[in-house]
Amino acid sequence: MRPAVNQTLKRKLAHTLDLPPVILLDQATIHLMGDAEAKIINHKGLVQYTGACIKARSTQGMIEVIGNGMEIVSFSSSEIRIAGKIRQVMLK
Repeated sequence: MRPAVNQTLKRKLAHTLDLPPVILLDQATIHLMGDAEAKIINHKGLVQYTGACIKARSTQGMIEVIGNGMEIVSFSSSEIRIAGKIRQVMLK
């Protein structure tokens, strides 16, 4: 099946079953706690890690968290917790 058709079917199934689409579509979720902490859930890998920028892969694209004094507090196969002075979060 083509990826676009597969995603469409998953969206329809999620709607039919009254489930959040994030569960079936394997999408990343980003939680921000003020400007001091971010949590990326369901990432697909770390791409870049510096004190100013942390980049992670997701099914939607590249997630960039930009700021000052950025550090990874915890890292697992499904979650990245980031601390620092967060200035910007982008999906590219």
